Amino acid sequence: MASIGNRGRNQEGPAAWYGAACRRLLRTAVAAVVAAFLLWGSAGEYRTDPLDLEVDRYRYSVIRWEASNFMDKWVHELRATFPWTSEPSRQERIALVREYFALGQELRAMENRSVSPDVLAEEASRLQAGITALNERREAMRADVEETVESEIGAVLAAEGFASRIGVIFPPVDTVFARSPAVLVTSPRDRIARLNSTLLQPGIDDEERAALEELVLEQRNLSAVVVNTGGVAFYPSVVSPYGSLHDALVTTAHEWLHHWFFFQPLGQNFWDDPNMVTLNETAATLGSRAIGDRALTAMTGEVIDRSPPSPPAKASPAAFDFVKEMRQTRLATERLLSEGKIEEAEAYMEKRRTLLVENGYFIRKINQAYFAFHGSYATSAASVSPIEGLLLELWERTGTVGAFIKTAGSFGSYQEFLDHLAALPRP
Repeated sequence: MASIGNRGRNQEGPAAWYGAACRRLLRTAVAAVVAAFLLWGSAGEYRTDPLDLEVDRYRYSVIRWEASNFMDKWVHELRATFPWTSEPSRQERIALVREYFALGQELRAMENRSVSPDVLAEEASRLQAGITALNERREAMRADVEETVESEIGAVLAAEGFASRIGVIFPPVDTVFARSPAVLVTSPRDRIARLNSTLLQPGIDDEERAALEELVLEQRNLSAVVVNTGGVAFYPSVVSPYGSLHDALVTTAHEWLHHWFFFQPLGQNFWDDPNMVTLNETAATLGSRAIGDRALTAMTGEVIDRSPPSPPAKASPAAFDFVKEMRQTRLATERLLSEGKIEEAEAYMEKRRTLLVENGYFIRKINQAYFAFHGSYATSAASVSPIEGLLLELWERTGTVGAFIKTAGSFGSYQEFLDHLAALPRP
């Protein structure tokens, strides 16, 4: 673990230390209450499937997650309130974060190399030893890295008006970097509609995924797909540590927005209809990108340009457009299903999946459940929802990311959202 220095909060004087300690203690108490609320409400977010017995051996336990992570997080937080505990400077904390994610890239390269068929036994043994050492090193850093990421996201939120007069953000930004669960999604075969989502343990291989999907099809005549997640809004949230620092910042902000929406009409009416799910997920996606981008700039100086790329002067007719092809697949599938041609639609989706793979876009399975899951995010190529454009219009009218999030969170129904947009004065 890199040295994080010995500059203590004691240098700031007893009053500053006392104020910081009180804020930490209050944040811990608030977090405990939030965790209880979110755990109580989690049954609405991930509904169980009638196929419970068959998937039990793969099921992800939210209770076990809370039991193993919540106390660890807040014991670490409370230790930081002790007056004899030194605290590194912000620059040192950011340096540690950057090292953590750089080691993650090194770790992924070693893991990829270790499963290569041309690796000899001696090299494989050496790689495994290196992988173990890197994992142990990152684990020793993890709690401090999580706290820094939470602090940086919190600073952006405070600037956008989410902090109380005493500097507390509700709910507190709280995350754990760990392998994120997979999720088994089901849909009817005759239409694209998300029926159930069951959290599964991470690390399920492709063969096991295919077997589960086939079992759902055989026993329930439902379309099913097992997909990975980059994060889940438990409390603390789980965020995958295997991407970049930017990925982690955006995902941490995304899961916090789900926490915040939980206490707003938008989150409380999440499951009312598919449009509310898409409105919630897309508002969280758009808001988290802005928050994560700003946090990255504050930490590293790197500026993220979200403006759409300019089209080339003369587009090549042979250029493969993933978004266009995926949306064409979605529209043609829906047309076939509306005509009652289920088998034809499923054969068509497999044909299109093969085309995408041939053009460098590996997708293991495309079916009704795939579109039901990814279509919940209006920013996705698998979606045909107009909600992204409507939310961007709302953002343009509200002006700031904070105002956008607060306005989006106030809608208790999709019609209320549409009515609000219609009532805004036209530019």
